[in-house]
Amino acid sequence: MKQSSCFFSLGFFGKPFLLVLFLNCSCIGNKVVTSPTAFQGECLQGLNFESGEDSFLADSLKIGMKLQENFDDKFIDMAIALNVVDDLENYLIEDLERIEKLELKTRIFGKIMKMDIELHSLMSAIDCEEEKAEQIASFLEKELRKKERNLTVAAIITGAIVGVGTGFILAADNSRNDWPEYIGIAGGLTEVFLGLSILRLDKRVAIRHSKNILRDVYESEDRPAYFPPSTWYYFNSKNNNNQEVSLKDQLLERWEAYNMNDEGVAILFSDGGEYSPELLKSRSEMLDQLESQISLISKDLLYFLNKIEAIN
Repeated sequence: MKQSSCFFSLGFFGKPFLLVLFLNCSCIGNKVVTSPTAFQGECLQGLNFESGEDSFLADSLKIGMKLQENFDDKFIDMAIALNVVDDLENYLIEDLERIEKLELKTRIFGKIMKMDIELHSLMSAIDCEEEKAEQIASFLEKELRKKERNLTVAAIITGAIVGVGTGFILAADNSRNDWPEYIGIAGGLTEVFLGLSILRLDKRVAIRHSKNILRDVYESEDRPAYFPPSTWYYFNSKNNNNQEVSLKDQLLERWEAYNMNDEGVAILFSDGGEYSPELLKSRSEMLDQLESQISLISKDLLYFLNKIEAIN
């Protein structure tokens, strides 16, 4: 009778153990998922600018004494980026007729507006990719929290089964036997297994980005087709600040100091791969820094505009 009661207990409490193990296996699942939507998609769509690099060199060779005497290096460098050196030289002619001066000013303002629109179009594309990286990272973290919650519940159930099962056997069978110890060992091992499963929880997403903004900025010396020529020139120029360090070099220095020490960072500069939530956050941070650095050009555009307005 005692032996049958023990076998009954094992059969009764063995089923929950199997259920717990089943829950654990279902929680581990596939660690790599495919992104449900295209990562780039519409972000860079429509951004395609023709080459205009030769004009910057030509304009830099046209800088005359009038511009050098009246304006600083930042202003002159922006004039080169806007391709308005000739217009500015003519605009500074003292005996220029009013109508001609108005035409030149209108043409210069038109180029300022064009560069500003191109600049914000690029920033919008970068922000689009940044937001997508954040969204997918948030999705993966939610999935991980769900699995962690399920495993924690399984561990709690295991502890309850061990406690209740041991008490039930001891209450049903007054003679000493080894079943409580067996159940305790099995329950302990199950809880350890569940705990280790929580610690090694991992979830990654496969993402493709053949047009890699981070790679193009970090590695390429040539302008990517989606980067406006004027913005690319000014972003790489070392002549628009007292430190003689380009906006691009300032950005890369921060990337190397704060963002390029993580494991798997090579994926950030590839055509894509398996991203963890941490890597997606690193990508989002780097895109955010790039957007902020490019937005500084707007400040220099305003400086240039105010200088033009001040010319009598």
